[in-house]
Amino acid sequence: MVQLTRNFALEEFLVSSTADARGIANTPTEEHERRIREVLAPGLQDIRDLVERPIIITSAYRNAKVNRLVGGVPNSDHTNAWAADIRAAGLSAFALAQRIRSAMVPGGELHRRIDQLILETSRSIVHVSFSPRRRGEVLTQRSGPGTPFETGLVL
Repeated sequence: MVQLTRNFALEEFLVSSTADARGIANTPTEEHERRIREVLAPGLQDIRDLVERPIIITSAYRNAKVNRLVGGVPNSDHTNAWAADIRAAGLSAFALAQRIRSAMVPGGELHRRIDQLILETSRSIVHVSFSPRRRGEVLTQRSGPGTPFETGLVL
């Protein structure tokens, strides 16, 4: 295990049941691994510290082939090692998204660091992107990949 932060190891960012089932190596390029180390892992550590609970990464880096197989959009921040889909122990996805959103306000711990926060209600996960675009978008997607988004957090 390659420890990146106090609570996250590199291997957690590469997990893919789809890649495992298909025998595909989900190995990042040097640039993608650098982004995981310098941007994504520290960002998720800050979220973990914020919610004071373990964070479970369900999907982070995906190579292009894995991304296609899981139905990700071609320009997904997952393929660029900017994004992760997460859950927090003992919190609903909605509660986790609310906690993150509250830290995105001016003066908050995550202000101007998160590009997208997406509550994916059909999968009960939270997508968080640390892309340098830093749009501060807060969205809800009710029906899974490829379906429309609603602005804000909606149950």
